[in-house]
Amino acid sequence: MEHLTRPWRLYGELAGRATRRELAGFDLTFLAALALAWQAPALAAPWLGALDLRPAAMRGGVLLAALGFVLLFGAAPCVAVHARRLHDAGRSGWWLLLPLAAPLLLLPGTRGANRYGADPRERAGTPARATEPAPLRAA
Repeated sequence: MEHLTRPWRLYGELAGRATRRELAGFDLTFLAALALAWQAPALAAPWLGALDLRPAAMRGGVLLAALGFVLLFGAAPCVAVHARRLHDAGRSGWWLLLPLAAPLLLLPGTRGANRYGADPRERAGTPARATEPAPLRAA
């Protein structure tokens, strides 16, 4: 669950690195929030009818408010997690300004520390994964 909550906890943190799993978890939750906001007028229809308001005009306002809320509170973590993902691949966050930068987000991250920070796949106190198996010891 860490990969789903970490982008929201590091709301506007551009420094550091993010894994592909963290990026995918954020993108899925953000798309789910947008889909829910898109359905907000249908969910609010019973209340709009009970208020004797013009439902057609109010549906547009509800949709605008719901999408605006999701985009307002989701824009900063969206940019931050995508920039940290580029950092994990060894690229600057400024690559986000290029329209064709999306494939760079799918590149595997660099192993070990790079100029943007420690490897996010390594847990605190756990050594880096060895490329060769450890030799067998006699008991």
